[in-house]
Amino acid sequence: MLSRAILLLATVVAPLAFAQTPSATDENATIAEPEKVYRSKVRAEFVELGVTFGVVNIENFTSEFLAGANLTFRATEDFFLQVNYVQASDASLSSAEKRQGRAFDGDDRDFTHYDLLVGYNLFQGEFFTGGATANLSALYVVAGVGDTEFGGESRFTYTVGLGYQVAFNRRYIVRFDMRDYLYESSLLTDDNTTNNIQLSAGISYLF
Repeated sequence: MLSRAILLLATVVAPLAFAQTPSATDENATIAEPEKVYRSKVRAEFVELGVTFGVVNIENFTSEFLAGANLTFRATEDFFLQVNYVQASDASLSSAEKRQGRAFDGDDRDFTHYDLLVGYNLFQGEFFTGGATANLSALYVVAGVGDTEFGGESRFTYTVGLGYQVAFNRRYIVRFDMRDYLYESSLLTDDNTTNNIQLSAGISYLF
């Protein structure tokens, strides 16, 4: 029993005896702190101002060149609000007008639309243009309401759309959009819901 006790005591004491104790010269030594990991700061800017160019197909009429401007507010990482104003000037004659004569003139032939949309980023990822540089990208949907003026009518409008964007240098954002403006019109027939498809590209600057 005594020999076992001595052996157990030696087993416990030996490591302590050979352990290195700090010397007086090491008392002021700096203890290395764990390496800190710093995340890149997310920019605080969340307001974008942009321009849009494209084509809008005015139902029962023709496809016309369109230009506009937009202001986007990023509410969260996924949701955003967007105000849009677009205009297509001097729409060409519809097939009915070519047969029966021009139905309206002047500014009434300008297609003007504005709306307030809520957007949601469905998928977010990275877009590589070459090398190791990655640009943020996102596929998103938008929906909202607004107003459309055409042919002397001013109509409450529903807007739905799908888009894709790529951010270059975290400041410049290029967008490609497809949107549908739905409103009631009685220009050529009785009131019916028209679908006016817009295909456009745009660029905006993140402030």
